[in-house]
Amino acid sequence: MAWRFPQAATVFSMIAIGISAASLVYSKRSYDLSAARDERELADKLPAIDVQVRPDGATSAMLTISIANRGEVNLAPLDITAEHSFEAGELYLSSAQQSADSLKTSLSLASMGTVAPKGVGSLKARLFGATDGKDDRFVPGLELRFDVRVRVAEQQDNIKTFVIARRILPPLAAEPCPPSWTLVAQPPGCK
Repeated sequence: MAWRFPQAATVFSMIAIGISAASLVYSKRSYDLSAARDERELADKLPAIDVQVRPDGATSAMLTISIANRGEVNLAPLDITAEHSFEAGELYLSSAQQSADSLKTSLSLASMGTVAPKGVGSLKARLFGATDGKDDRFVPGLELRFDVRVRVAEQQDNIKTFVIARRILPPLAAEPCPPSWTLVAQPPGCK
């Protein structure tokens, strides 16, 4: 009987180690799922920031900056900065009320005001690039990057910076030709 007791202790020890390992794996997995859920909930409350770029000249474009507050505290938009582009060079911003003579790489968003929870703030601006008079800078495929700074909950130390990248898309193609068997007049270019 004496020789069976050490074997039984070894078997029970192995079972205990197995249960401990399974418990550890289960705890780790539960923690990972909980952390992922918490991270997703925080990401769902971050503001949704959009910068729409519509070129209207060789080196100028109209911008529409929108900030949707998906959180439960007020947001105070601070500023937007146009990052240097290797293809387009230095980029400058101006508001609708600002003179084109006082262009800067950064534009204050204070005129957007405080964005309340579940609210949306927007601002129209202009984007300019340096030109030599010959170069078409804002061509399709060009990627522009902007840094938008927002103060969350109106606290001095809670400033978040969001990097927004936008690619200039080619103009929409002409409408497709309707089938030739239709009774409507064909648009120009269709046969």
